[in-house]
Amino acid sequence: MEPPTTSPYACRAGLFSSMPSTMPSHFIFSFARLLTTCTLLAGMAATWASEPTTQCSVAPGQPDTHGPSCSQMLAGHALEVQAEAGQVLLWTLDSGTHAHTVRLMGPDGQLLRHWPAVHNGIQDIGWVTPTTGRYRLEAHNPFFTQPDMQPDVEPIWQLKTSGPALADAAPAAVLPAAVQSPALLQLQAQIAQTTPAQKPVLIQEFWSAALTHGAPLLEPLPQHPQEALVTFLWRAPAGTQDLPHHVRLEWAMRSADPFTFQRLPDTDIWYLSLPLPRGLRAAYQLVVDPVQWPTALAAGAAPSRMQRVQTQQLSAQRDLLNPHHWHAGSPELPADSAAALHAERSVLEIAATGPLRNMAADNAPPTSATKLPAGQLQHLRYTSALLGNTRSLSLYLPTGSHAAGSLPLLVLFDREAYLERVHIHQLLDAWIAQGRLPAMAVLLVGNPQRKDRAAELPPHTPAFGNMLAYELLRWLRAQQPAIATEARQVVVAGSSYGGLAAGWLGWAHPETFGNVLSLSGSYWWAPSTPKSEPAPHRWAEGDWFMRQVLHGPTQAVRWHLAYGLLERGVQGEAGIIDNNRHLRNVLQAKGYTVTTHEFAGGHDYYAWGEEIALGLKALLSTGTQPR
Repeated sequence: MEPPTTSPYACRAGLFSSMPSTMPSHFIFSFARLLTTCTLLAGMAATWASEPTTQCSVAPGQPDTHGPSCSQMLAGHALEVQAEAGQVLLWTLDSGTHAHTVRLMGPDGQLLRHWPAVHNGIQDIGWVTPTTGRYRLEAHNPFFTQPDMQPDVEPIWQLKTSGPALADAAPAAVLPAAVQSPALLQLQAQIAQTTPAQKPVLIQEFWSAALTHGAPLLEPLPQHPQEALVTFLWRAPAGTQDLPHHVRLEWAMRSADPFTFQRLPDTDIWYLSLPLPRGLRAAYQLVVDPVQWPTALAAGAAPSRMQRVQTQQLSAQRDLLNPHHWHAGSPELPADSAAALHAERSVLEIAATGPLRNMAADNAPPTSATKLPAGQLQHLRYTSALLGNTRSLSLYLPTGSHAAGSLPLLVLFDREAYLERVHIHQLLDAWIAQGRLPAMAVLLVGNPQRKDRAAELPPHTPAFGNMLAYELLRWLRAQQPAIATEARQVVVAGSSYGGLAAGWLGWAHPETFGNVLSLSGSYWWAPSTPKSEPAPHRWAEGDWFMRQVLHGPTQAVRWHLAYGLLERGVQGEAGIIDNNRHLRNVLQAKGYTVTTHEFAGGHDYYAWGEEIALGLKALLSTGTQPR
């Protein structure tokens, strides 16, 4: 990692100064709306505040300049940063083989940002400083609270880059598309026919209706009754209506062109209209006036795609016009806090039939206040002799006592994300209590570090699968005799790379995993061609995994493939939906028992949570096993 160039920061304890008048409004994290106080956070952060603070200094003329540089690797659970207003700070946090929740406290002690513990190893931490003052970063492991289970290595911080928060260049000018929304067309016609004095009244009536009914707008498409015209809205802040804003939709669908909002001429209304399938279930954010990658690091060069994504995330926020939002790993945050504004995602669930409406409230997941029989969630550490590494595991056991071998087992990858984002243990409590699923055990498997995910989940070698089949599950059953031993009662599941891993393990180890639950599986993957071998001909068949299934034996495994209608390829390439449809066809041709669900959604944890329940119900229902 290259150290950043000199920048005006000092990482040490400090005080808050006033917000400069020159700071653009979109870099200010809605502090006027922030109701969180130190008193509200005191209980939540008690264990955090007791940690010693790591300090550093890089700013010339600042006290303690003899201390370590922020660009050095600094160990500790807390880090204090002195920064000027209007600066981008991008850090890396290396938490080793553990995942950490990170919180950013402002100079006044209020919570500004919250990053859930969805990755172990290295993760990126970044924000734009709204004022000059001292900021405090705190890292906490939410899974292992017992002293003997705490990580043996402290988190390591390092300043990656810093620089002034300059507005990103707006997208290249394009001819405005024709307005599609009937509601906007009607407003546009009314504005054209009214007097200048009446125009603000019409626009305010539009916004009042949008606040009352909620955004986005949902309108029918008579020629396509299975779709709805969805119009996302954003209101330019007062006094900025005529400025060149850059607003785009950030969500789980790829496109050759960015989902960029356009301005309705002579209004403060910015909009994006998309025809989308009815039954859609999706989470999204708006990226409002993103910042540039700091020129201190880029040295005038164009930022890379990853750098642009990192800085755009700094300006992401939920849709303030949509009353339905998903915690995305931060359910305890006060709804009006700056941290919630940026951590949460807005949700859209379009009714599949009947009147068009957002059904997100109807399908809201259970909260901690919901009185349900709670299963037991254990967090474990496991060291593999086969792989020579250590990883985190979590085991969910349903409430009550259970006879030996009576509990079906779900093995689910991406432990940290499914615990922190999806809260899969709470969903299981609800599903079992409602009778949607039988009482079952769930083993959530993490990777040693984030970088290991791409090495372990795709089938580069048989090592990871052998570890699970011959080592880990035997160890688990020795501790929990209630867990079933028959392959037909074991489901292996995952999403994306995890879906690919589930498919491979079911095919390679049918004696252990009798059921595959694949969520948006990455079946586009193929092993790299060794340099000693000629590269595949450009006309050769792709889809490496499908060829293994086609030319291999038909195993005693049941399959359930779930993938999203929005998971299409761009610029002529095959998408996940195409790969999964191809795999479905191959499995059927080989005689496998396979069910599929093409859900109206994308590559999205918000959709995958419900898909797990549907897939388990399909796989664990009575039926004949494939030959």
